[in-house]
Amino acid sequence: MAEVLTGIAVATESLTLCIKAVVVLKRFYVTVKEAREDLNKILNLVERTRNRIELMKITLIELRKSTDSGIAAGFITACDGLNRTLEELVQEASAIANGQSRFGIARRLRWSMSHSKVEELVCKLAEQEKEVTNSYVMLNSLTSLRTQQELQKLTRSSDERSEITIAFCQEPEERLSDVSTLRNSSEGPASGVRIWLGHTITNCHSPEYLQLRNELSEAVYWGDWEVVLNKLEEGFRTFGELWGNAPRMKERAQYHNLSMWTPLHQAAYHHAPVYVVERLLEYGAFKTLRTRNSEFSYPNLTPLELAQELEVFHLYHILSPVLKRPLPPDTLQRIEYNFHRLIRSEVGQRVDAEKLYLPVLEALTELDGEAVWFPIKFGYPGAGYLFQLLGRELQVKSVNIQGKASNVLYRIMDDDIYETDQIFNFAGDLKQEKEINEEDTAEALLFKLDL
Repeated sequence: MAEVLTGIAVATESLTLCIKAVVVLKRFYVTVKEAREDLNKILNLVERTRNRIELMKITLIELRKSTDSGIAAGFITACDGLNRTLEELVQEASAIANGQSRFGIARRLRWSMSHSKVEELVCKLAEQEKEVTNSYVMLNSLTSLRTQQELQKLTRSSDERSEITIAFCQEPEERLSDVSTLRNSSEGPASGVRIWLGHTITNCHSPEYLQLRNELSEAVYWGDWEVVLNKLEEGFRTFGELWGNAPRMKERAQYHNLSMWTPLHQAAYHHAPVYVVERLLEYGAFKTLRTRNSEFSYPNLTPLELAQELEVFHLYHILSPVLKRPLPPDTLQRIEYNFHRLIRSEVGQRVDAEKLYLPVLEALTELDGEAVWFPIKFGYPGAGYLFQLLGRELQVKSVNIQGKASNVLYRIMDDDIYETDQIFNFAGDLKQEKEINEEDTAEALLFKLDL
C-alpha cells in the first residue's frame, strides 16, 4: 500500500513538471525560429510522457489497496530520472524568458541551448519515456488489470493527444469553402465556421444581403419560426454565413437605436418551442451574448435572463450556458481589450466610422477551441480575423487586413500581443480547425463586398 501511494505521489510530481515544461516551451516556441525542429521533438516527448504518466497514475489509484510491496518500484525509479531531466529542461527553457517577441517589435532571440545539449535532452527523454511505458505495461500485465487490446487502445489515444498540429489548418478537401456538403433546409446547416457579425449598420453590404438580413429580422421579431429557419438556411447557402446571432441592422443615423437582440433573445421573448432554440444553436447562436438595451429590469440581458424575466420555464435548461473554456473574468477582459487594440491598430478609424461591433470573448468560453471568423467587409477582398481561445490565450489570424493576400499570426495574452510566424496546438486541445484564405472568403464563401 505504501509503495503504491508513493508511486501516486511521484506520478503527481512528474505530471506537474511535464505541464510546467510544456507551458514554458509553448510560450517561447514561436520566438525562436532556429530551434523549431528541436523544440518539436522535446514537446512531443514531454507531452507523450505526460499522457503515459497520467495512465500510470490512474492505474496506481485503482491498485492503491494492493499489498504487493514491489508493484510500483520500477515506475518510481523511471520517474526519478525523468524528473531530473524535466527540471533541467525547465531551467534551460526559462533562460530565454526575456526573448519574447512583442507586438510591433521584430526582435527574435536565438535559442540559448546548443544543438548538442538539445540532442542530449531528446535522447534522455526518449529513453525515460520508454521506461515509463514499460512500467505501465508491466504493471497492468502483472495485475491483469487491463487486456492487451485495452492497453493498445489507451496507448494509441495518448499518442494522438500528444501530436502537435498547426492552428487554423486542415486538409484541403475539408476546407470551409467546400459548400457541396450542404444539407437541405430540413436538416440544418452543414459544418461551418461560426461568424462574428460585427457589421451592425447597412454600409458595405449588397442590396441582396441587406434584404435577406431584413427579412430574417422581421421574421424573428414576429416569432415566425418557419420563415426564420428558412432564412437562416438561405443566408448560409447564399453568403456562407451562420446567422444564429444576427441582430437587426440599422442605417448609420439609427445606430444609437440598436438593441442587439439576437434570434435567441427573441426566441425567449416569444416563448418559442425547444426545437426552435435547438435549431438556432445549430446556426451558431451564442447563449452568453447580451442585449444593448431592453424594457426589462436590466438593459444587458442574456437569453437565459430574459427567459427568467418572462418565466419561460421550458427554456431555462437549454438556454443555460455550458462553459467549456472557463477563464477568470479579469483575464478574459484583458485579453479582449488587447484583441480590440490589435483590431484598432490594423483597421484604424474605420472601426468607429463603420460602427463595428467588436468580438465579445465571453462567447468563446462556450466553445471547445473552435475558431470564429470576423469578416471585415471593406478594403481588401476576404479581409477579416480568424480567432480561437485556447488555454489562457487568444490565437488570431489576420487575413488581408494589412494588404492583399497578407496573413499575420498573433498570440494574444492578458499582458500583451505577440506577433509570430506559426501557431501550434496539441491535437487533443483542438476539436476543430479551419483555414480561411482569400479564395475561400472572396469566392467560395461569396461574401458580398462593395469595394
